[in-house]
Order: sequence, then C-alpha cells, then structure tokens
Amino acid sequence: MSARPAATPAHSRASRDTASAAPIACEAIAPADAPVQAARRRTSPWLVALAAGLALASCRPRNAATSPTPDAWVAGSDAAREHAITRTRAPVGLPEPVLDFLAQETLKNLAQLQGEGAEVPAYFLAYDLIARDHLWLEAQNGQIVRNRKDSDRTVDVDVRVGSRQLDNSHPGDANYGPGNGLGSGMFVSVQNDPLALSQALWQFTELQYKDALAAFSAAESAEQLKSQTEDKPPSPDFSEEKPNIHAEPPVSLDLAAVGKQWEPRLREISAALADDPHVLESQVVFLAWVDNRAYVNSENTRIQGSQVRLRLMLQAKAQADDGMTLDRFESFEAQAPEQLPAQSVLLATAKRLRDEVLALRVAPLAEPYAGPAVLAGRAAGVFFHEIFGHRLEGHRQKDDLEGQTFANMIGKRVLPVFLDMVDDPTAETLGGVPLSGHYHVDDEGVPAERVVLVERGKLRTFLLGRSPVLPFTKSNGHGRRERGYQAVARQGNLIVTSRKTIPDKDLRRALIDEVKRQNKPYGLWFSDIQGGYTITERSGPQAFKVMPLLVYRIWADGRPDELVRGVDIVGTPIAAFETITATGDTPGIFNGMCGAESGDVPVSAVSPSLLLRNLEVERASHERGKPPLLPPPPVGGKADPKSMSPAPAAAAPRKAVNAADNGRKDMSSAPAPRRSR
Repeated sequence: MSARPAATPAHSRASRDTASAAPIACEAIAPADAPVQAARRRTSPWLVALAAGLALASCRPRNAATSPTPDAWVAGSDAAREHAITRTRAPVGLPEPVLDFLAQETLKNLAQLQGEGAEVPAYFLAYDLIARDHLWLEAQNGQIVRNRKDSDRTVDVDVRVGSRQLDNSHPGDANYGPGNGLGSGMFVSVQNDPLALSQALWQFTELQYKDALAAFSAAESAEQLKSQTEDKPPSPDFSEEKPNIHAEPPVSLDLAAVGKQWEPRLREISAALADDPHVLESQVVFLAWVDNRAYVNSENTRIQGSQVRLRLMLQAKAQADDGMTLDRFESFEAQAPEQLPAQSVLLATAKRLRDEVLALRVAPLAEPYAGPAVLAGRAAGVFFHEIFGHRLEGHRQKDDLEGQTFANMIGKRVLPVFLDMVDDPTAETLGGVPLSGHYHVDDEGVPAERVVLVERGKLRTFLLGRSPVLPFTKSNGHGRRERGYQAVARQGNLIVTSRKTIPDKDLRRALIDEVKRQNKPYGLWFSDIQGGYTITERSGPQAFKVMPLLVYRIWADGRPDELVRGVDIVGTPIAAFETITATGDTPGIFNGMCGAESGDVPVSAVSPSLLLRNLEVERASHERGKPPLLPPPPVGGKADPKSMSPAPAAAAPRKAVNAADNGRKDMSSAPAPRRSR
C-alpha cells in the first residue's frame, strides 16, 4: 500500500478480465505522447461546423499562456494563495483524415449489426482511437538505470445492444468491462493504413458485439426478477446527448530531446537523494506521455483531442530498527517540460525527502488515538477525494452492490454548512500550478463541465457520465476511463472551499486550544498523505483508510512537536465530516492518478487545511523485515565512515506547521480493480 513510482507504463488491455469487488484506490502514473506525422488534410463535411469555433477560439501554442514559472514550485501549494484559477478554450485545429475514416467504418459496421442477421440489434457504436508515445527515464544512486521510449496505438470499441433504458452496460455484478462489449483496448497499426485499420475494427467490433449480447441477456434476466420487488422506475442505462464536434491540433514532443535534457538532471537529483548509507533504496523517475485521440460515435459526435502529461517522481526508503519500512515520496506534474521545477528546487526537494526519511527511522511509533487533529493542505484534499468524492460518482447510486451512501440525500446536508465543493475539469491551473484533472472533453465525447456538488453543506448533484441517475438525465462531462475500460463517472478537479476560515498561521494555536478543551495531552498534525482507499460496496463496511506519511504530535504543554510513524487514519465517512470545525485560508493542491472501475485516470484534489474535533487513527500494520546484513557501499564515491548503527535522534526536519506543504503527491494504495500492469 505504498506509492509505486516505478510502475510499468500504462498499456491497453488485450485480456478480457471480469470485474471483482475491490477498494477504490488512488495511485501513480502519468500520460503524454510523441510526434504524430502530419497527414494530408482533406475537406470534411463537418468542417463547416468548426467555422464558428475557429472564429471564437484563439490559436495559441499549447500551454503558452499558462506555464508557471519555476518559482511557482518553490512555494508549492502556497502558490495557490492567490486562488487564481485559469481556464482556456481548447486550441482549434483541422480534423485529421482518420476521423472521416472512423465515421465511415462506424456507419458501415452499425448497419450490419442492425441487419436481419443480428440476434439483438445494436443501437450505438463508438470507436476511440488513441496513439501514444511514451518516455520512461529512471535514475538510482546517481546513474541512469532505464531509458525507454516506445509508441503504440489502441482502439476501444463500444457496442450497445437493447435500448437506452436497458442495455449491456446495465450494472449487475459491478462488472464495468472489459467483457460486456464496452472498452476493449486492442492494439492496432500505428500507421493510417485503411486496410489494416478496417480489418482490426471489423474483428474487434465482432468480438465486442458477442460480449454485448451475453451481457444484455444477463441484464434482462436480472431486471425481470427485480421488477417484481421494486415499484419505482429504474434509471436509464444510457443518456441521449447532443452531437459534439471538437477538433484540437495534434500535439508532438521530441521525446529523444527531452530525455537527453533530463538525463543529467536525474543523475544529479538521484545522487542527492541517495547521499546517506541509511537510505536503503531511492529512485527518481521521469515519465512523459503524448496522446493523440480520435473518437467517433454513431450519434455524429467527432472528437479530435490531444494531451501531453509529464510526471517527475522522487522516492526514498529507509528502515527503522524494528523492521518497519519508511517511505518519503514527492511528485510533480506538468503539461510541458518548461512547467517543471528548476533544478535547484528539485535538489532541495531531494535533500528534504532524504532528511525526512532519516528522521522517520528514529521516530517513535504512534499510539491508537481519537481526538483533535489538523489535516494540512493537500492531505485534506486526499481526505475529501477518498472519503467523499468517490461516493458522489453517479454509477454508484444505481448499482445494487454499492452502499449508495448519498443516493437519497439530494438537497440534504452532507457536509458542514460552511463548506462548498465543485468538480471542475475545465480548470487548467490554480495559482500557477497545473491541475492533473483538467480536460476539455470527457472520454464519452461530452464537453467537460464545472459541477457544483455541495453548496453550503447541501448535496446538489452527482458526478455523471452517460449513465443517468434520476432525476438527472444528462451527463455533466465526467465519463472517464483508461484505455481498455468502460467509461464511468469519475472525479476530475475536486475543489473544496470554505466560508469559515482562520489564517493558516493560527491553525496550530486553534488545534492546541481544542486539545486543552478536551483535556487531551496532544493533537495530531498531518503534513503529508501518500494516498488511501475507500470501500463503497454494500457487502463491506462503509469505511475508509488513509495512509499518512508525515504526522506530528502537537503537545498541549508546550513541548516541541514530535514526529511519529506508523499511523493510519480510519473511520466512516459521515461521522468523519461532522467533526470539521474550521478550515485554513489557503488551498493545498494534490495531483495524482486514481484507480477504480474504469482504470487509472489523472485527478486533482484541492482543499484548505481542516481542523477536526475528532479523528481516529490506528497503528499501521507493517512487516518486520531484517536489516541489511552487508554494509552499504561508499557514498559519494569515497569511503564513508558511518556505520549502519542507528542515527542519533534529532528533531525531525520540517517546515512550520502553519504553512501548506510544497510539491504534490500521488494517490496510492490497494490495487485498483482489474489492474494488469
């Protein structure tokens, strides 16, 4: 249940896994891609529909107006103090010929699936073609250990049979594909060869149609039994949406040049991170993906999208005398290389992580505790993402296997009255820091929308893809997926704001006052969280677990703050939110990858620090590994006099607890359902 910065790069699924109930976990990876050869443009009948967009949207270099300066990373989450959200229209480009080709194949193949030979006529067909270029650099102990660049192209084929009211996507056993005709992730030719693509689409469409028939038959049987016991009409399985025409110019990135630029930087950062014999393992990973997408469906929606994602990850591990493995991790995300931090910032981050993991080695174990606590900045963002955000995803309100915590709570209070919450994938940056959950069009071809989820503590709506939840009949642009999965409602940029704030510098005093009021010896301050998971299934407890990385005891009697290790935050969602008494005044930003039924998708969570009257923690379980038998090799190229004996206890290095932490972290925890890395 730790971050996995060296996880294998995301690849499409060629297997046809069945779903299995599992906690929803959030973890680490990232996307961006490489050059796409310029294809010969030809006139398309839908260019007329783009004319208005060309007149309205500014054609600027991607990210040119939104790239933060390297100094934006020095303050990390504090850069969000200005609360400035930037939104930009997607750049408009000419449609590539492959869009027309996919449209022709869609019409041709759907006509066959609606013909006399079709056992059950299909009413919807979509092709989602994604070309991806990928770079993976990794350094350990000051040297490059991996430098890999590759390219691939996949197609997801979505076939729906039956009707919008009841089709093969109908939730039955938490199976959200592959295997039900939705989401295939099959590899196809990287070249635009008509015969090769047509052959692949024919083959994969046939396979998906057969899967759709089997899933639809099971759905019909289940609904016949259910209709005998339920009196309210069920929500439809698929919404009717307006056709969407959207074309962005293809993007490219010279990954070879990027790799050449970053190799020496990674070596230097890695050497700084490993510069102590008590650091047993460390790595610095640079990932870059470039995706160029062509999506067409039988409702005349045509999407040409593009996306560049970069992710830089630093991780250091050490071991305490009792065998507990300690981990410090930091990651930075961007949409262009120039958005990443300056080398001086990265070197300072590496040294800070190294010092923190060494301090954790000699920190005392935490005790089980229930009492006042502060979740600082991005730690609060993870808290909301895991405990609240997942329970507002639309499909969970209609799946019989889900706990449906908030299914009947529209218009009712679910959070303290001073809190508001939106999910806004249209937000590109906050305070100059890129938000990972930004996109213009979701993975079902629906424009992204800013959605007000909670207003003055009351629930207003759910996150919705094209699976409606009555009384809401339309998507709000949150249907998302990783290649190879069925799209379901997912979070994008979850943003929490507060009407009851106190200055961040006064949070520590407010915590101590609450500790004294409850006659407790200390409170807890959570500076960083590595991720967590939440259980939403009805068959299990409606509970969550969040794994902090940096936790301090704040003593009521004035003793110095004390770093502790081995802590897990536990509890149930409704009870946890009831104890929030106030918030700080500065939003903290948490960027990462979240894994759930539709695979890994990039997300952001933004929240001010939280002051809670009561938060429950338990001791984290850990394996008692043996320390290394062999002495470590020399550090820094020369003999090091230090032995592997415990380092002398010292005050844990940290910044003042009244400031939000720098940098960002990925959401990581239990394996997400159907992961096949």
